[in-house]
Amino acid sequence: MDMINNQSTNIELQLQQIANMLILNGTLVECPGLIHGKTGIAIFFFHYARYTNNGLFDDYILDLIGEIQTQIHNNISADYETGLAGIGTGMGYLMDKDFLSADEDFFEDFDKRMYRAVMYDPWENYSLYDGLTGFGRYWMMRLRQQASSRQAQDCLVHITRLIEENLLNIPVQEKTDVYCFLYDLQKISDFEICIGLLKKCQEWDLPSADVYKRFPRLGYSTTGKIIRQYQDSHYFNCTQPDKINIALKEIPDLDMEKSPLSMGLLSGLAGKGLLRLTALNQKIITWMHLL
Repeated sequence: MDMINNQSTNIELQLQQIANMLILNGTLVECPGLIHGKTGIAIFFFHYARYTNNGLFDDYILDLIGEIQTQIHNNISADYETGLAGIGTGMGYLMDKDFLSADEDFFEDFDKRMYRAVMYDPWENYSLYDGLTGFGRYWMMRLRQQASSRQAQDCLVHITRLIEENLLNIPVQEKTDVYCFLYDLQKISDFEICIGLLKKCQEWDLPSADVYKRFPRLGYSTTGKIIRQYQDSHYFNCTQPDKINIALKEIPDLDMEKSPLSMGLLSGLAGKGLLRLTALNQKIITWMHLL
C-alpha cells in the first residue's frame, strides 16, 4: 500500500511540474491546434483543474480559450492536426465533458469553414491528421451534438461517398484512419453506405498488421506507445485492457531537463500530463481517442 501511495505522490508532484511549465509556456505556443497547440493544452488543464478541484486555473484556461478564438481566422487551415477540424473537435470534447459551455451559435463559423472544406476545397488525402477523415471527425462531433444537423449529415454522406468511389485506391498508410472513421460513424448514424463500406474495409485484414504500422502517427514515445495500445484495443480488440493498465503504471519519471520542446497533446507536456492523470484516474482515458 505504501508503494502505491508513494507512486501516486510522485505522479502528483510530476503533474505539478508539468502544470507549472505549461502555465509559463502554454500561451507562448503559436499553434492554436488540437494535436500540438493550445487546444490540447486547454484539454489538459480542464482535466487537471477538475482532478485537483483547483479554481486557480480558471483564469489561465479562459486566457487560452480566448487566444485560440483570436487566432482563428478566415484563412486558417481546415486540417485536424493544426487547424479548424481539430480545434472544433477539441472544443466539442470539452463541451461533452461539461468542461465548457457555449451559445448555440458557437460553431456557426466553424461549420461554414468545414462545410466548404468538405464540399468545395481540394483535400490532401484520407488521413486523420491532414486529410478527409479528419474533416469527418469534426462533423461526427457536430452530429452527436445535433442529430438533426443537415450540414453534418450532408458532409458525412459526401465523405463516405468519396471513400466508396476510391476504396480500391486508398494508400495502405491511410487505410487505418478510414476504417476507424467508418467504425465510429456507424455507431452514431444509420447511414447504410457506412455499414456496407465498413464490411468491405474489414477485408483489408488490418488487425493482422503490426500495431506500429496501424498507427504510425503516434510515434515511438511513451505517450505514443500507450495511446497506440488504447486505440488498438478500441478498434481491433487486439490489446487487453490489463496491458494498458500495466503500461500506465510503468510511465517513466519526468525529466524536466530533457522535456520536449512541444507543449502539445501528442508528444508534448500536455500529453505527458494527461497520461499521468489517467494513471491516477482511468476515467480520464477518453482523451486518447482524440489522437
